[in-house]
Amino acid sequence: MQDLFSELLNKRLVMVTGKGGIGKTLTSFALAQKASAMGKRVCLVESSAHDQLAPLFGSEPIGHNLRELRPGIYVINLNPQDNFRDFVIKHLGFATLFQKVFTRPMVRSFIQMMPGIAELTLLGRLYYFSELDVEDRFDLVILDGFASGHFHSLMKTPDAVMHSGMMGPVIEETKRVRDFIADPQKTAVVLVAVAEDLVVSEALDFVGKLQAETPAQLAGVMLNRSFPPLPGNLNPEAYPANLVPGLEYWRERAASEQAAITRLQDGLAEFRSKFNKDLPVYQFPEFGAFSEPVPKDELLAWMQAAVRV
Repeated sequence: MQDLFSELLNKRLVMVTGKGGIGKTLTSFALAQKASAMGKRVCLVESSAHDQLAPLFGSEPIGHNLRELRPGIYVINLNPQDNFRDFVIKHLGFATLFQKVFTRPMVRSFIQMMPGIAELTLLGRLYYFSELDVEDRFDLVILDGFASGHFHSLMKTPDAVMHSGMMGPVIEETKRVRDFIADPQKTAVVLVAVAEDLVVSEALDFVGKLQAETPAQLAGVMLNRSFPPLPGNLNPEAYPANLVPGLEYWRERAASEQAAITRLQDGLAEFRSKFNKDLPVYQFPEFGAFSEPVPKDELLAWMQAAVRV
């Protein structure tokens, strides 16, 4: 795994996405822990109605407040309203304008109804943390991103805004954000999946749309909760009868997962050829449920056990 970690953790921004409920938050958390263990100063970001990262640290919800929850790891849960304020004041540098104009109820309501404004300001804040924040000076920003469908829409936002007919500093900043997202030396997207037919189908559909319709750069796919193959020389008949169903389930699940992985690799091969880039697939073993707060040593052991397939 060292090659993937070296590539990812030397970026300025890593965005993690995937189907809901398959471990993207844990993957984001794990990447932050690994980066911190390498001596990097990390900003771990989510934008969710409920804090999902804080419990992994054993913390109460933190909301829209940047807090250091473990040495070298700062966490924030951005909400759209406060993030718009921060975007105007910190990113655009219009503190006086915000106080005089954007705090008025009618203007605020109009702004909140503008399509894409929440997505644009989220991307702007990620760019700010990654490139412009001279106070915190993070080495790496990690976004625990939306589920893949919403994430695809998020990545389309810069182009939508730039073709909206708007003018002025918002368009200038949008272009800077888009260029940053499109730079493979600085920004990467990680897709989290599991080796199941339906999830693989959704993953391949997502990869095609992401590469063709957005400036985002996919760095690879991480498959969670994978069973290792049953050893070929293991004879179920040599085990007690009550263990045989479990061994057969292990064999069947491992075979099903391998078929799904083969289909994923075949699908990605088309994208590798079309877009002339490597799209590695890494398999993370089934470790069961982690306790909260997640022990750092267990998490790093889980990552160390991953293999490229």
